[in-house]
Amino acid sequence: MRMRSSILFIILALILAACNMPAKETPLDINQLATFAAQTKIAAGTVVVETPQAFATSPGETASVGSPAAVSPTQTGTPCNRASFVGETVPDNTNFIVQKPFTKVWQIKNEGTCTWTSGYQLVFDSGERMGGPLSKPLTTGSVAPGERVEISVDLIAPALAGTHRGNWKIKDEKGEVFALASGPFWVQIVAKRGGVVVWYVFKQGDSAPQVRVAQYLLRQQGYTNLVVDGIYGAETNEKVKNFQNKNDISDEENQIGPETWEQLVVTVQQGSQGDAVRGLQFILNNSFGYTLEIDGVFGPLTTEAVKDFQSKHGLAPDGVVGPLTWQELVGK
Repeated sequence: MRMRSSILFIILALILAACNMPAKETPLDINQLATFAAQTKIAAGTVVVETPQAFATSPGETASVGSPAAVSPTQTGTPCNRASFVGETVPDNTNFIVQKPFTKVWQIKNEGTCTWTSGYQLVFDSGERMGGPLSKPLTTGSVAPGERVEISVDLIAPALAGTHRGNWKIKDEKGEVFALASGPFWVQIVAKRGGVVVWYVFKQGDSAPQVRVAQYLLRQQGYTNLVVDGIYGAETNEKVKNFQNKNDISDEENQIGPETWEQLVVTVQQGSQGDAVRGLQFILNNSFGYTLEIDGVFGPLTTEAVKDFQSKHGLAPDGVVGPLTWQELVGK
């Protein structure tokens, strides 16, 4: 006990001496004092040598006694919903005939921490929808983190020629919308006209189902007193010439040619009424075997027949009778 007290006294004396040293002399640091204390213990016969411990900052580094441990920066965790692009069908700027149906497929990887379930939806974001749905189920099963899924959507090339792009994202079951780190994934195509439009040309004296359609269309254009009989007679020719002059059409005189047809046809769809619808119903019955009532009312049965006709002739089955559908109906 007396020996321990002597050692403590010596250490205290050394500390006081260090505090009173002149400023020009270098004071002992804590490591020197600890070393001296250890040596003193050894001299006194103590068998355990105590060495100051250092605080670790990072692998391979040490800090001086008393310094705080270095704090590692906080790392941001992987989000619940994250996707990455893997592959696709229909590469950018693939050419399609206008109004041609096609299917786009994306292969997307789940890079988040949450499993994609049947509650997740593919959703339209912006651009041109191209006949696609506003939303549809992303998967019927589940896609765990790290797994891939093929997302397909049925689309239709727009009727207007040119480059068209539609952007898509994913929405989870809670309504959170997300996509790739760079933004939405997309489909981008080039719609083109499918060759030269060929219409039948009729001249005065001809008779044909298409002449009857032309007469219905002339009535739709305001020539309501024209008799619809399928014969290109003098009365019909008079109305044709008047219509051509009003619309600056350069088809040959006394003929219904391509320019006349393109100006005559009008777009009709469910809800439309009038002589253009009668012409549509007539040609569907007479030339394609449908059995519609020719009443001039574009109702559900006419819509069903039009969609069936469009599907069979490589057109978008949207039930809307525009220039391309009219061409299929009365052209070559």
